[in-house]
Amino acid sequence: VVSCQVKHERNRGTLSREAILEAAETIIDDEGLAALSMRRVGEALGVEAMSLYNHVPSKAALLDGIYERIVGRIEPAPGLSTWTEHACHQGRALRSVLSAHPNAIPLFASRPATTPDALLRLEKNLATLREAGLDPLQALGVVQIVFAFVVGHALWSLAPRSSEEHGMPHYESLDPQEFANVRAVAAVFGRYDAEIEFETGLGALVDGLGRVYGFDEGKRRK
Repeated sequence: VVSCQVKHERNRGTLSREAILEAAETIIDDEGLAALSMRRVGEALGVEAMSLYNHVPSKAALLDGIYERIVGRIEPAPGLSTWTEHACHQGRALRSVLSAHPNAIPLFASRPATTPDALLRLEKNLATLREAGLDPLQALGVVQIVFAFVVGHALWSLAPRSSEEHGMPHYESLDPQEFANVRAVAAVFGRYDAEIEFETGLGALVDGLGRVYGFDEGKRRK
């Protein structure tokens, strides 16, 4: 009994927000988002769940912290000549970090940036776009529209899906007259490349925003 008490006291002494978030992230990566709970994190750290609340006040704060950790790994954009290059770079960088944590992708479809570190990253992105000549609403639009596209495409192409819940349709059994185009697409689906599709969509999206906002090549307002 004494040895167990000593072990728990040692764990409490080294417990920190960062250690809790690291354990939570590992659980999500290994077991999925649905497996995450304060109790499960406590078990992983060898402490009672109540001990976690001294460092992370709620499960919502835990999820916000994981969001912060993953967003914090987005590669900063180097000095680029246009805001469209910046937007494309950040879109690709976001997809890269999401691909490393596919089980966490749904988190980005349901939570905004709330922690100081996550908001600071948003501030830097907005500052770059504002310095390029976009007004506040345009800058916000670029950030949010690109973010939505990247997360949405990642949900479809990277997030795990249960084969039992989402079995592939039997395209070959479809009526060839009623579903001629669906069957034609299914026949060439083996050549489908999600990365090419992503790059095509991101480029078209950012170029389109430039035209809508009245910029020539994403650099000068017309």
